[in-house]
Amino acid sequence: MTKILVVSEALGEPNHKRGIFHFTRELIRSLAGDGHQLTLVVETTRRYRKLRRRQQRTRLLPQDSRLIELLALYRFLDETDMNSPIMRGGLRRTVDWFKHKLKAATSLEFIIAFLRSVRLLPTSVKLIENRTEGLEYIPTDLRHLELFGDFLLEPGFYSYQDTSALTRLPPPRVDARDYDVILIDTPTRVAIKRHPSAKVICVVHDLLPITDLKLDDIATRLFLSRLLTSVHQADELAFVSNYSMNRFRALLPQYAHIPTRVVYPRTCFDVAEAPLAPVTTAVPARPSFVVIVSNEPRKNLAAVIRAFRKLPEADLIVIGYAGGANQARNQPKNVRFSGYVDEHEKVALIAGAHGLIMPSLAEGFGVPIIEAFAANTPVLCSDIAVFREVAGELADYFDPFSTESICASVRRVLAQQEQWRERIRERRTELAERFGHHTQARDLLSHRAAPEIAAAAAALSAAMVTFHSATAHGV
Repeated sequence: MTKILVVSEALGEPNHKRGIFHFTRELIRSLAGDGHQLTLVVETTRRYRKLRRRQQRTRLLPQDSRLIELLALYRFLDETDMNSPIMRGGLRRTVDWFKHKLKAATSLEFIIAFLRSVRLLPTSVKLIENRTEGLEYIPTDLRHLELFGDFLLEPGFYSYQDTSALTRLPPPRVDARDYDVILIDTPTRVAIKRHPSAKVICVVHDLLPITDLKLDDIATRLFLSRLLTSVHQADELAFVSNYSMNRFRALLPQYAHIPTRVVYPRTCFDVAEAPLAPVTTAVPARPSFVVIVSNEPRKNLAAVIRAFRKLPEADLIVIGYAGGANQARNQPKNVRFSGYVDEHEKVALIAGAHGLIMPSLAEGFGVPIIEAFAANTPVLCSDIAVFREVAGELADYFDPFSTESICASVRRVLAQQEQWRERIRERRTELAERFGHHTQARDLLSHRAAPEIAAAAAALSAAMVTFHSATAHGV
């Protein structure tokens, strides 16, 4: 049994459920299923302290009761408005960001994190055993937390790391000497104190904070600082796709000496019971398509909405926070915004749709694609290299800059529903092996030979050359 310390901003503080959250949640399920002992680094803040004090004031439980700590911890991690704006524009976003950082910087937890980083306070280990039998039930969105044996409480940990990056202060420190593996689920600015035999694995999802022109300078600076700190400590880098790994090698060749592997994101595949196509009735249901977005220009939602203006015969359901898109004037009547939905509702919407659309201009992987495959739902996606790697021949591709191309793809999929579903169903066992969470821990921790990794990378490089050549000739 391997003792693994998980450093995850997506899980260790109240956070929005985006791609990194999905990746780490499924990875935790896989690691726990294989019997590994897991500990999560959780940030404690002023808000957590307030919740804990409220529990202590009841005086029904002993002051040092671990149930008080767990109640406060679970409530703290559950405090997220999933439909609140994740990104704001212009001056308002800048002011909000500085107000949040100023509030965090004046907290006791932030001061403790700073004093530890400059070694004026020793790092201490405060573990809470995750025994949840005293809780009435665990909400669906928090059930992944049950898989951790312990929580390592670190004051102001994730909040301080970004401030330290912008101000060039030392990174927060964590004592990980009792662990065999330290898993960092995305580049994080942290100084790890570990045993010489322990391994640090850092997951890199993409390099979009560097290469996406629509992101601001602060995002780029934060990511570069996080990445630099992580790669200097990493014994191994894990990428979510061969595409992301090749981009990293091309842009940052000075780190070519660090061993790498590809660990695809996962989802739940039920091989034994492959979903069937929606049951037809005497009055056919109106066709619907699903798109899953966040408020980022690269998600290309506007192009899909424009396309559905020309597709009155079908509906579009937009899942996730869409920014101001849902408030635009003259919105097509066949476009519906659902906002954030819980996991079960999202699965149901994908399974009931005639297709899932992925119109992104850039991605590190594309988790909704495999979620659609798990539901046996046809996939329509941008003709970009990473989607070719993930979906192969099981998707209908379109030019993400052309509304006419998107419309043509929708009509093709509508006309060939049974063919697409049967094609996915025939490959279900293969898809489950590749994208089912039961194999993810193996891919992360197994000792893979370097030639195997090199062969996979070479295959993708050849595919990318072919793709760019075809694009250049207008194919």
